[in-house]
Amino acid sequence: MALTFMKKISPEYVIENAIKDVRTSGIEGLKPYLTEDAQNKVERIRSFSSGIDLLTGSNKVSYLINRLADCEWTVRDILKGTESAKGIVGFQYITEQDDIEGTIELTMIKEDREWRIDGVEMPTFDRFEANLS
Repeated sequence: MALTFMKKISPEYVIENAIKDVRTSGIEGLKPYLTEDAQNKVERIRSFSSGIDLLTGSNKVSYLINRLADCEWTVRDILKGTESAKGIVGFQYITEQDDIEGTIELTMIKEDREWRIDGVEMPTFDRFEANLS
């Protein structure tokens, strides 16, 4: 029983469940796992990527956000301290037209004895072959 309880309050557990929910609901699935600051940052990223999209007609981040539920997600690494943690999640989106792969760094903190995602960095693309127009 103690092992199950510890699992539920671990960064690994939170990231794995966030990934499951993103697969189901896209970016909306991430919201329950975010602190208020992280929710604001995600909204800024969405707004920024939409703005760039309007100005240039193409944006990798916006393209990825619209396909989050269709990506294959993996936990690549987790570095855990007592009150904070960092996780690296990998994403891959491959179709006949698209070949996208990269990582996103998540910063986590303990908030009321539960791990929550406090920071979502901009994605790093290892490969991005897609028609953005």
